[in-house]
Amino acid sequence: MTEVNTTYSGLFEALSALQDAVEQPKKDANNPMFKSSYVTLDAVIASINAAKRKVNAKIFWHNEPRERVMWTVIDGYGEHLEIQGAPIAGDLGNRGTNSAQAEGSAETYARRYSLSMVFGIASDVDDDGNAAPKGQPKAQQKTQSQPKNQLNSMFGGVSKAFRDKNGFTEEAMYQAISQQFNTNINGFYTFNDLNDQQKEAIINWLRAGVK
Repeated sequence: MTEVNTTYSGLFEALSALQDAVEQPKKDANNPMFKSSYVTLDAVIASINAAKRKVNAKIFWHNEPRERVMWTVIDGYGEHLEIQGAPIAGDLGNRGTNSAQAEGSAETYARRYSLSMVFGIASDVDDDGNAAPKGQPKAQQKTQSQPKNQLNSMFGGVSKAFRDKNGFTEEAMYQAISQQFNTNINGFYTFNDLNDQQKEAIINWLRAGVK
């Protein structure tokens, strides 16, 4: 990869050049629950560092968890930038993992999503192949299935029971779902855009958390 010998006037100019040079990494990890793929944290970091070298941006970045929120801190050219990122989901208890593993997984998700947001990387689940049958446009499939979809109303009741049982706020619940399924679900409207298989997986997971 050829480096660009460039002198930048400040941190924001260098960061802008880096963002423009980012090459979207391949979705290199599988999500068996959604039968889809997403970009790992390692791939996100590799993409950032490759773009940094390409444009010769003399910046330094790191992540800091602060009060259950992941921040990205960037320094360079005598300037300092702090960007608030994703919340870090609370410990989900004893659901298939121990507390240390759950915390590590939550921080990894928060770092991946926060870095992707700052540097312009698309790291979320790629589910276009599952969202619509072959030969049928995605938008057309959603128009046909959603009016008959009862999973949305089921989600409302199950999600409330999950929050009440575990003491989660609505925001924390969506963050926990996003961490569990390696995607970004930040409200009912994004849940509504999922296909039926994805919705059923989330509802079943929430039900398990109520037992």
